[in-house]
Amino acid sequence: MIERSDHARCRQIARQVVSEYARDKVTKALYEAALEGLDFGPCELPSATDRDWLRTALAGPLRDATDAALGTLRRSVGRTLETAPPSLLVQLERRGGELAAS
Repeated sequence: MIERSDHARCRQIARQVVSEYARDKVTKALYEAALEGLDFGPCELPSATDRDWLRTALAGPLRDATDAALGTLRRSVGRTLETAPPSLLVQLERRGGELAAS
């Protein structure tokens, strides 16, 4: 059974997955999926006004969906790491510390 301190270590490492870079990539992917679902390509909306309206209208739903996706990913990675070999956790912690310091 994994110790309580190991749970905290796994959660801390999993939080590294949710970076601003990851947030940007997920939001862009969801935006593209929304446009595809609405059957619009980036050049198919007839006017700048329509494109601006759509970007503004989708901002809230995209933010909510991104938060949900990254939260689910963080929790899933944390649970997965609970089964990782201790040596791997040490390496991931060390790598996370190096990233935070840079």
